[in-house]
Amino acid sequence: MDAETESPSRLRRFAFDRPEWPFDPRRTPFFYGWVIVVAATVGVLCSAPGQTIGVSVFTDDLMIATGLSRVQISLTYLVGTLGGALFLPRAGTIYDRLGARTMTVVTAIAFGSTLLLLSQLDRAIDILRLVLPGERLALPASFLIMAGSFFALRFLGQGVLTITARNMTMKWFEARRGLANGVMGIMSSFGFSSSPVLFDLLIDEWGWKGAWQILGCSILVGLTAIAAIFYRDDPEESGIHADGRQGPAPATNRRTTGRDHTLSEARRTWAFWLILSPMMISSLYGTALPFHVVSIFAEAGLDRDTAITVFLPSAVVAVICNFVGGWLSDRTTLRWHIALFQVGIILSNIGVLYLHLPWGRYALMIGSGLMGGMMRLLSTVTWPRYFGRRHLGAVSSFAMAWAIAASAVGPSLFGYSLQFLGSYHPACWASIGLCAIFLGLSPWAREPH
Repeated sequence: MDAETESPSRLRRFAFDRPEWPFDPRRTPFFYGWVIVVAATVGVLCSAPGQTIGVSVFTDDLMIATGLSRVQISLTYLVGTLGGALFLPRAGTIYDRLGARTMTVVTAIAFGSTLLLLSQLDRAIDILRLVLPGERLALPASFLIMAGSFFALRFLGQGVLTITARNMTMKWFEARRGLANGVMGIMSSFGFSSSPVLFDLLIDEWGWKGAWQILGCSILVGLTAIAAIFYRDDPEESGIHADGRQGPAPATNRRTTGRDHTLSEARRTWAFWLILSPMMISSLYGTALPFHVVSIFAEAGLDRDTAITVFLPSAVVAVICNFVGGWLSDRTTLRWHIALFQVGIILSNIGVLYLHLPWGRYALMIGSGLMGGMMRLLSTVTWPRYFGRRHLGAVSSFAMAWAIAASAVGPSLFGYSLQFLGSYHPACWASIGLCAIFLGLSPWAREPH
């Protein structure tokens, strides 16, 4: 029996999780969905300590605290990320039962507490080393603790917090779903871009332990309060129509929300896999590129400073593509967006192949920005458009789990390409070839009827 069709779980919403508490959204002087956009963006930004961009700032300090080498700590990150991806579909099913408000409050408490516990990571390892007999067990103990820590960070932060916030936003909009995603994308892009700077400042001022304690307390108190006060799972339970309409949606030839599919039904459609497969390629390549960026540029005879300069232009292109693409997605089929997404992946890989030429660097920046902007759009807007809202958590979390798993193995695959084949180019050609196949199949990624 599918998880979506099982008898109701014993899990229940919190008692305060009622639409009218502490205020009725219908009494706001404007459509409450825009409050949801802002509150959801805060939820997404609070996932930063669990994202790769946030974890990377703490890597050197963690190596010193745990005694693990860079290769060993990278392996713990891989194990923790894959573990988080494994449990994410179950979390999506629970989200469908509990709703965004209760789910986020529970996750914020767990995630904030995790960061507070991680600030005592070195002490936990020292205690284990005293308890365990012999020095040979010290390294495995550090490895297991670090892998478990990364599991909690990735599962709660990158996984549950992000899925819950995005899905809640998509439920509040239909005809303007792409626009809402674009607005949220702009705010979150600037937030994520500045988060490494903020984390680095906290580490300089308070040390890595103090930085995690500040972040943990902020999420434990701040995000919990924001979710409890402002989050509402969907407009219908508050007596509001999506998009702020005064009545039911008018009949149109274009579907803004698809028929409700269970996860098993969605997986039996061609469209699901024709969309998810390019997302996995993007996650694999999109994680490997920043992970090996200095080495990739060195292979082309370019220095570290040149390598770093590609990120800001790519981020600008990604923000523009995400917003414009979101606005257009409210007016057209998503198949064009899926095709453009894959063109971005191909163009970025071609840029790596010809990085030694000036036009190759421009191709890399434009392609990476196009890939990133379309990835954010499609990973949010596609699932309710194609498979409805009732099982949105189960469907979107299953897709994200596969994408996260691909991101976990991406750096290793590109590393093996360099180590055993002598260059990153074979991995790039493999990405190009796979994307070319799915690009040819993208016209068949139709919305299921």
